[in-house]
Amino acid sequence: MRLTGKVALITGASKGIGECIARGYARQGAKVALASRSVDLLSNIAKEIRDEGQEAVAMPVDVRKSESVDEMVNRTIEEYGRLDIMVNNAGIAMTKPSVSLSDEDWQSALETDLFGVFYGCRAAGRVMIKQGEGCIINITSMWGIAASPTRAAYCASKAAGNMLTKVLAAEWARENVRVNAIAPGYIRTEMVQNVIDKGLIDVDFIERRTPWGRIGEVDELLGIAVYLASDEASFTTGSVFTVDGGWTANGLGC
Repeated sequence: MRLTGKVALITGASKGIGECIARGYARQGAKVALASRSVDLLSNIAKEIRDEGQEAVAMPVDVRKSESVDEMVNRTIEEYGRLDIMVNNAGIAMTKPSVSLSDEDWQSALETDLFGVFYGCRAAGRVMIKQGEGCIINITSMWGIAASPTRAAYCASKAAGNMLTKVLAAEWARENVRVNAIAPGYIRTEMVQNVIDKGLIDVDFIERRTPWGRIGEVDELLGIAVYLASDEASFTTGSVFTVDGGWTANGLGC
């Protein structure tokens, strides 16, 4: 129970990585606030967490709107009295040839994957600085470290998220607020599995390209997410942790 007594807020918690982290934090003793646009899914997950004996609340948020993010954080404070852990996980994928990338697609990717992360950091940071402590974890991507054709908006927003993490870590360290990022590689989320089922991802190539030889599973991100949220990581800030089976380390590419 490494997170006993802590309050965690997770965006994009209705499925995939966000849901896994929310459930994992609850099992480690944290009170969890789950946020997403999919309130019905969130409510079911929150109920299941409560049925296991932990505390959980579901709330709507549109991370593209700063006022919605501020309201989400305020509601968490109203519910639990404090905020110890903020996980900015909400995001969207964007894969299109750059010459075909519309203004709307570009804006949509940055609004969710970058602006939404900043709004979450800013709102949580204000609370945590006042508290005198806190931990922020941004879920970025290995595509914020390695380039990929047809992912201009996604790579740009995730790379900016990694740098935002470092800036805020340096800025808020003296306030006792830690800021780190987790950069997943190919993880078998529901979204990725749907793309695989449609034949839009070459699984054989991914497995050949990944030194570990396979796609990662969602719960393989939980260990680092729990560590970063725990007191064991008290001297860890400004770091981006890749969880990609060695993809970005593999210079050969095959």
